[in-house]
Amino acid sequence: MASHHRRRFGIAVAVWCAATLALSFTPSSPGSAPLQGARQRGAKVTFERVQPGGKKQSHSRRSRLLSLAVERGEVPTPFLELGYFKATYRAVVTVPSRDRYRFRIAGRGKVAFQLNGKPVLSGALRAKQPLETAKSVRLDKGDNDLELEFESTAFGDGQLRLFWAPPDCGFEPIPPQLLSWTTDDPEIAAGDRLERGLLLFGERRCARCHDFEVRRYGESAFGQIAAGAPDLRTAGARLRPEWVAAWLRDPTRFRSDASMPDLQLGDKDVMDVAAWLGELGTPLPMEFEAAAATAGKARFLQLGCIACHVPPDRAPGEAALGDRIRLHHVQQKWHAAALVAYLENPGSLYEHVRMPDLKLSRNEATELAAYLLNTPSAVQVEPLPRVKGDAVRGRRVAQDKLCAACHELDVPIDDEVAPDVPNLKAQRGCLADSAQGRGRAPDHRLSDDDRAALRAFLPLASEVPFRISPLDYAERQLETQRCTACHGIDDRPSVWAQVAGELAKDDPLPVEQDPVAQGVPSLTWVGAKLQPSWIAGFVTGEIASPRPWLHARMPKFALRGRAIAEGLVRQHGYAGDEPATAANAQMAIEGEKLIKTGTGFGCVQCHALGDKKAEQVFEREGIELYTARQRLRHEYYSRWLLDPPRIDPESRMPKFANSKGQTAFTEILGGDAEKQFEAIWQFLGSRR
Repeated sequence: MASHHRRRFGIAVAVWCAATLALSFTPSSPGSAPLQGARQRGAKVTFERVQPGGKKQSHSRRSRLLSLAVERGEVPTPFLELGYFKATYRAVVTVPSRDRYRFRIAGRGKVAFQLNGKPVLSGALRAKQPLETAKSVRLDKGDNDLELEFESTAFGDGQLRLFWAPPDCGFEPIPPQLLSWTTDDPEIAAGDRLERGLLLFGERRCARCHDFEVRRYGESAFGQIAAGAPDLRTAGARLRPEWVAAWLRDPTRFRSDASMPDLQLGDKDVMDVAAWLGELGTPLPMEFEAAAATAGKARFLQLGCIACHVPPDRAPGEAALGDRIRLHHVQQKWHAAALVAYLENPGSLYEHVRMPDLKLSRNEATELAAYLLNTPSAVQVEPLPRVKGDAVRGRRVAQDKLCAACHELDVPIDDEVAPDVPNLKAQRGCLADSAQGRGRAPDHRLSDDDRAALRAFLPLASEVPFRISPLDYAERQLETQRCTACHGIDDRPSVWAQVAGELAKDDPLPVEQDPVAQGVPSLTWVGAKLQPSWIAGFVTGEIASPRPWLHARMPKFALRGRAIAEGLVRQHGYAGDEPATAANAQMAIEGEKLIKTGTGFGCVQCHALGDKKAEQVFEREGIELYTARQRLRHEYYSRWLLDPPRIDPESRMPKFANSKGQTAFTEILGGDAEKQFEAIWQFLGSRR
């Protein structure tokens, strides 16, 4: 167990065949690095578009990958207008020793690639016609300067994928953890400011009060500025009035990232509004069985709830690991039956809710609710004062404060609640630096950086949210939906893995509470690994998990899932599914031999084959094999089988090919590993 947890936290990067490497971004020697000083991971990418008349649009940001795909009708970033664009990637690539590499670029468009100031590849990219170096290129030990320019087609679409082949290895993307760029690039800072402004514009529901001259907020790309707030028409059936009053006074008391603004309510206003909301619905009675809370605690750990939340019986300070949300006030907030209903279907009253839908059964939701509502808090929670207010007046206050602009409430609201977006003043209202300049506008508790971001974004607010950019959307959603809470990425463990490691210091964890032992997959290559339609179906909950043995559970993202999946694929330089092709019958015969025990690699020992269960599982089960052709891209499958630990250091999958590309089964296809793995692919495709 101890060695297992040491392995979890090691920063392992499989970047050479049969080797792992820990890398630093410190220059290897004075003068050897193109960039001096502090650096962050990722490449710098600058998107540019020259408009008619010579006016240039540009937007820079950090990118973890040297790849992209933009289809017709899309833009690489919403801060560019639709049409032809250029993308320039710059990065420092750090390698452990001086050696020679081959390079390949695939996609659609034009490209010019150089290393350390010397041209490597250039020309037009066409489907299935990649550019490839005729000779290997020398990289110096330590830091190497990389620059890659890509031009889209005239219609603004294109694809780009850069691969390298280290010595004695096949082509693969450059691992993101080998790329870095300076921390103080002013163009990236300006780009981040605009991105932050767009995010805040949506999170703070700006479009709910400030209308556009032509479009409606519901028409925004992916609905990213359409989010309202929870439906309060039955608030009294689920929320305790005392908590409502405390929330109205200061939402950040319960959540540091609360988007609810300060409506400048007096004490009487707070009590009256809480009293009115408390009358909207009647709580349903509910009692929990004695053992429910104990079962709920185990389920809380099994489902990975602890990756996003600190439960009541843990110290609040633990929230610092992963910026998790504390649950010590749940008992003050929820009526029991309503909490069960919420856990079963978090989006029933608010489709934009950040709480993921874990597809819980009624029994599972009941156990979790019992644990949260009946577990003594690890800290003393201050009692909330009883609400005594005038409900009739509370309704008038809610109407006056325009609560129905964001929340569903049966109160009238004036259509002209605030100036339209083009008429907003960047120093007035919500963006004012002081209460005097704010007037009657709500206080969103914006930091100076937040105000600067919104002010920078405001001149673009009428256009940017309506441009379709899956690349940009997925990048932001990985953070806002907390995807890395459960999934590791690159060489970074998930928050859940880190929390589990801390818990295991006290007592060893059972397998069902350990995401690493269970084999929760990484997100590192997900967009290059899986077919787009399969990712979309899985993320939206339409396709069952291919790992039915997992206690961890992939949430259902019904609202955002397809757009996120599309963006993940675009990040890796791909668009739609690979076209289906008929299997090669002769190769399929050889492939069937190769998956069996005795005549081949024994794949069926760990992997099920259709209805036939795995014969002899080692450590943990593998994915059922017949689904491979539906799930995987052929390019990734081929790269994976040649060296699984190289792609995923945590993989239990062994490496069957030696450094010469041969396997032990020389009587089949001459022992050629690539041909043998292709034969297995053909066999799996013959059983649709």
